Amino acid sequence: MRPDSDFVQEAMRRAAKGLFALGDVFYGRWPGPKILIYHQVTTTPRRQLDIDPETFKDHIDFLMQHGQVVSLDTMLADPRRGEAHEDYVLTFDDGFKGLYTHAFPVMRDRGLEFTLYITSKMVDTASTGGDDEMLTWDQVNEMAASGLMTVGAHTHTHPDLRDLSESAVGEEIRLSNESIEKRTGTRPRHFAYPKGYWSNTAEPAIRAAYESAVLGAGSPITDTSDFHRLGRVAVQRADGNLFFRWKVKHGLRLEETVRSRLKGYSNPSAATEGT
Repeated sequence: MRPDSDFVQEAMRRAAKGLFALGDVFYGRWPGPKILIYHQVTTTPRRQLDIDPETFKDHIDFLMQHGQVVSLDTMLADPRRGEAHEDYVLTFDDGFKGLYTHAFPVMRDRGLEFTLYITSKMVDTASTGGDDEMLTWDQVNEMAASGLMTVGAHTHTHPDLRDLSESAVGEEIRLSNESIEKRTGTRPRHFAYPKGYWSNTAEPAIRAAYESAVLGAGSPITDTSDFHRLGRVAVQRADGNLFFRWKVKHGLRLEETVRSRLKGYSNPSAATEGT
């Protein structure tokens, strides 16, 4: 049972989401495909980025009933194909063990493709034990061998790229790509910015090294979107099922706008739509 303070905080988060959802009414339906961000799927969720296995399964069932789960490459090939507003891309950041233990069996049984953005040093130093630990490379390769998983890069040490020099960014990219290629035999073609924060200093090197790059929150994806500034939808524990369903239809865009402003972060993807 959660401590009382944790329960109160969770209730307050959900109440705030309800108010933000009202604000989304003015935005209307969120067009285009949605790239969803998951981190840890665990039986002992503690952080907002932790989702329990049953909730994850409910999310997948909902997506399959109300649209289609497609690979990142399929989405990039034609963001507006058919009823693209009901296309969903599953992505996982970092490389937590719970992806292999809890999420992968659900996706494998349904034949669903997904992308894992690996923080290579975290996986290089993986230990054994509970769900909060990292994948091993053997587990990464097993999932890749299924034909369902695309391996992407998430830097080597997961720094905030806004704080790094051009040379330091280059080293992060080099170490990450070399580690992933050495362990999997495949050089990553896609990238996720650590913490979801875009960096003007890092962008040129990322554009040169990868076919696409994803951020945290961002604007709807269209056929004119910049594929190196793609926004995603962050899935949080407080979303539960109710606000998850709202998010994949409307984005909870007001919530993300307020969160970004409180953190002093300006997302660049809105400025590139339609260009």
